[in-house]
Amino acid sequence: MTFVSQAKSSVLSPAVLRRVIGEYGREGTGPTVIFIGGIHGNEPAGIQALQTVTRQLHRRQPEFRGKFLALAGNLSALSRSTRYLARDLNRIWTPERMQTLEQGGYPAENENPEYVEQRELFSLLRPLLPPQSHPVYLIDLHTTSAPSAPFIILFDALRNRLFAQNFPIPLILGMEEHLSGTLLNWVDELGVRTVAIEAGQHEAPESVSIHVAAIWLALVFAGCLPREAVPEFREHLATLRQAGAGQPRVFDVRYRYAIRSGEQFRMEPGFRNFHPVKKGQVLARNTQGFIHSPMSGYVFMPLYQNKGNDGFFLIRRISALWLKISELLRRAKVDRWVVRFPGVRQDSRYPRRVWVNRRIARWGVPELFHLLGYRREYATDSEIVFLKRAFDLPGQREK
Repeated sequence: MTFVSQAKSSVLSPAVLRRVIGEYGREGTGPTVIFIGGIHGNEPAGIQALQTVTRQLHRRQPEFRGKFLALAGNLSALSRSTRYLARDLNRIWTPERMQTLEQGGYPAENENPEYVEQRELFSLLRPLLPPQSHPVYLIDLHTTSAPSAPFIILFDALRNRLFAQNFPIPLILGMEEHLSGTLLNWVDELGVRTVAIEAGQHEAPESVSIHVAAIWLALVFAGCLPREAVPEFREHLATLRQAGAGQPRVFDVRYRYAIRSGEQFRMEPGFRNFHPVKKGQVLARNTQGFIHSPMSGYVFMPLYQNKGNDGFFLIRRISALWLKISELLRRAKVDRWVVRFPGVRQDSRYPRRVWVNRRIARWGVPELFHLLGYRREYATDSEIVFLKRAFDLPGQREK
């Protein structure tokens, strides 16, 4: 077991950074809960929070079901307080690259720093991932460049949703349809239960406290600790509830502004997460002029830092009724009947994938397939391709 003292500044010294921040418990006695902080090097709050919780666990010595493991993400970028050095470490977990890593490929020489970081993380993570006799959770800790209330990003499998709904902060669905190659993309397909927790702005002092609260709550909600073993349990709940107060409960990502190479994108000042906007409102500018919102909704994760390819997202609220109907339909396995819908055909080589003819199925297609547990892979002028989530229901066994 390795752990180090909490960093005192936003730049984490290489002398105190370790890949394994800390661990506790024993694998095979209950859930394995893996936390990763600092997969972006300008987000030290998750590292600091994991150091704090590791010290508290070892000082208190609570009886623990399962295993707690805290990892640091991009060590080289963390030591320089920059998002990444050569490539975004949270965009390179693609199916093609992971297949090669699984087969022992990609030698160390002549690689950029993020590929080295990824290979080290992979070697630690892969033995802990399914198949396992107990559930495996991976919780990715982040902060944002804009001021923000805390929130959770989740891939909308029911078992992820049921876990995330324990936290009294906003939930964001649908991000995986707009971003590829994230760490959670990879482990989700292996049967890991996943969420990303965003605690607030990078430099905000409360971001560390919010992450500490979320980590303790996650250990309780995953079943590693009883509530009585966490003396501050109610305080941690109150911390998150107060930080997320006044925000709607659930949102769906509807739009991503992708920054092109050499665009010189610049977000207009004054936006924060969940800032309401109207269609046509000026949100940013580039060398061609103003960038207007294509829809009404809420601004999400506006970019106020030098590195990054996501200018901003637009999100809309989802009702509690939608979530309930979705759960009922999925538990009833209504998705078995979608191939009988007009304009829908199943991929003969990959049954989880369906193709929807846009000329025949014209209205409400994304909403219907989201209800049934599908996510959109991509779209053409004539078709939309959806993929059924492999591990949707809570009782489904990991591979």
